[in-house]
Amino acid sequence: MKHVQKYKYPVQDTPFLRVGQDNADTITLKDKVVVITGANGGLGKEMATYAAAKGATLYMICRSTEKAEKARQDILSSTKADANKIKILLADVGEFTQVRNVVKELQQSETRVDCLVCNAGALVSTRQTTTEGHEVTLASHLLGGSYLLSQLLLPQLQKSKDPRCIFVTSGGMLTTKFPDWKTASWTFDDAEKKFDGTLAYAYAKRGQVLLADRLTKTEPSVKWMTAHPGWTATPGVDDAFGDNKKWLEPMRHPWQGAEGMAWLMGAPYDELQSGAFYLDRTPQAKHVAGPFFTEGSYTKNSEADVDDMMEHLKKEAGL
Repeated sequence: MKHVQKYKYPVQDTPFLRVGQDNADTITLKDKVVVITGANGGLGKEMATYAAAKGATLYMICRSTEKAEKARQDILSSTKADANKIKILLADVGEFTQVRNVVKELQQSETRVDCLVCNAGALVSTRQTTTEGHEVTLASHLLGGSYLLSQLLLPQLQKSKDPRCIFVTSGGMLTTKFPDWKTASWTFDDAEKKFDGTLAYAYAKRGQVLLADRLTKTEPSVKWMTAHPGWTATPGVDDAFGDNKKWLEPMRHPWQGAEGMAWLMGAPYDELQSGAFYLDRTPQAKHVAGPFFTEGSYTKNSEADVDDMMEHLKKEAGL
């Protein structure tokens, strides 16, 4: 990949290289506690493998016991990591009760979290709701999976010497601003008929970017970042695009997409830009316009827009 040639620090070709191995990068996560949601597949598994290889105590938050345990065994096999340092926590992050329960379980074991990676989410073609009545795309990506989870773990993040939270977003958010809450949550009249899964996904992903911006101001002790993998061949892309994914080629393989985000987990703290939207270790423009993707303003939200979003997040999450 051409972007690698511009990197300041070394890059590795696979996620499972341990500290000090030939061709490994310079990152170590020894003595760090890393929490990753959606860690049993796709980008999440790549980042989990990297964290384990670098010596972290890793918590994998997953929905399925079977899939999580299989991923854990794959990670142990490829990294030769200490099995006692790779742990599974079960939760659907779109379900707020499950988020609260999994946080309590984690807090019983750890007083500190050094890195939280909010990666889990859903992309659906028809409007679906959680058992608690929230549209699943918004609930999993933004409401429960990013906002509620990060706020409940804030006390643990603040006990780290170099805390960071990474919201895994998407370049798809560049197509839109965050709309009013009824539109974003698909609670307007006729929402079920008009539901657009790709647009719902873009709204939630834009919301993550706005959330990181705002938390950078209100909770400055933590580095809040959003990052995206570029067009990467993952199960989520398969589900979303099916045979049409051929138009996205050439696509990155999962580690090529995950590498820049994995690097953020242990990168030098002073070099990280809180509130930034990262791709390949580098902050990118959050708004584009025109045929050549130059920076624009069409997708910018006002401070009042963000205030409204934050008020709704807090209310819906019960904080």
